[in-house]
Amino acid sequence: MSTTKKTRARFKVGDWVTFLYGTRNVIAEVIELRGPLGIKGRHLYRIRMGRKAAEPDCFEVAEDEMQPASPPDKAR
Repeated sequence: MSTTKKTRARFKVGDWVTFLYGTRNVIAEVIELRGPLGIKGRHLYRIRMGRKAAEPDCFEVAEDEMQPASPPDKAR
């Protein structure tokens, strides 16, 4: 019988995160918690990364690749 360690998700929907995207750090919003679907039960999140003059990009990122971030300044 195998034992699985249940871990709690670090982020929730609506949280802002930063992660390495190519060669720079970017900010994005968590839009969905996909659950422990990754390798060895890593939590995966669907994030939305807004870009100026384009549709926002949405894709999945593993929890261990993200850090908490402050919401972006809307005035910019």
